[in-house]
Amino acid sequence: MDGTCYWCGHRLDGIHYVTFYEPDGRERNEPLCDECYAEWLESLKG
Repeated sequence: MDGTCYWCGHRLDGIHYVTFYEPDGRERNEPLCDECYAEWLESLKG
């Protein structure tokens, strides 16, 4: 796969897209690597 992780900048081996919502209501999809995606999912558990 080509590209880098939005959060950590590492090269992507696996890719997961997450949607970020801007204060003005716009949405943007950004790629996360496996490790950052796992941390993002953990953060949703609270």
